[in-house]
Amino acid sequence: MPREITALSSLSPKGDGNSRADFFKKEGGMMAYRYFNQNNYANVPYPSPTLPNATVKSGGCGAVCASMIVSNLTDKIVDPVAMAAYAQKKRARVVGGTDMNILAKALCIDYPLNYRTTNDENLLLSHLQKGGMAIANVGGNRPGYTGVFSDGGHYIVVAGLDSDGRVIVLDPGLYNGKFNKKGRKGKVAVRGNECLCDISVLAQDTANRSPAYWLFERKVEEVPEWMKKIIDDALAVGLITERHNPTEPATKWFVLAIALNLLKIVKGGR
Repeated sequence: MPREITALSSLSPKGDGNSRADFFKKEGGMMAYRYFNQNNYANVPYPSPTLPNATVKSGGCGAVCASMIVSNLTDKIVDPVAMAAYAQKKRARVVGGTDMNILAKALCIDYPLNYRTTNDENLLLSHLQKGGMAIANVGGNRPGYTGVFSDGGHYIVVAGLDSDGRVIVLDPGLYNGKFNKKGRKGKVAVRGNECLCDISVLAQDTANRSPAYWLFERKVEEVPEWMKKIIDDALAVGLITERHNPTEPATKWFVLAIALNLLKIVKGGR
């Protein structure tokens, strides 16, 4: 069974200078994803009106996907145990699984997120290139078609694009050998906890679902003018060499870089 670890993948999304994508580009071109697998939560209750004994493992893919969205796009880490309880509190746990419309609206009230829905893969790709993430609604098997990510309805996270343009999927229902069965083989490459596939595979797998995608992005905070001035002044004297979002926490490498720049300024007599 896949372990819940932070997987690293090469990714160069086009951000706006303030996004999580830009932060990781500055860290060395590696995007880190926090991953959760619902199969590890067989003992966590996630009851529905018709399935009082259901668990996160048996019916919590939507809640686990929401955990990954919040834990990757915000500064909060919300594990599937907490998200399952949250989804039930918000009445998003329904017959058949999780009502993502209800859950997405709640998430965007309680966390710094925005979302919209689409069935358009071109909009999805553009969204990923800007550093956003998505939850995809795959429909499973249908006449003449074998579901790639599930035999039935299932939620997965679309996290980004790799260097070859393939979509990076974080499947909460991933298990060893999942993509070896007939109808799936050759369509998905597994790299650690990441599933890599062409966008056409995702398009086919969501073709019988609407909406197919919930597009999530971090809510852009309004930066006060005094913060903007500090950034301008720091640029002017050489403390920093490019613009940064002043509302984001400073990492160790960032503080060290400023210290080194300050040392250069002092030694140079500026």
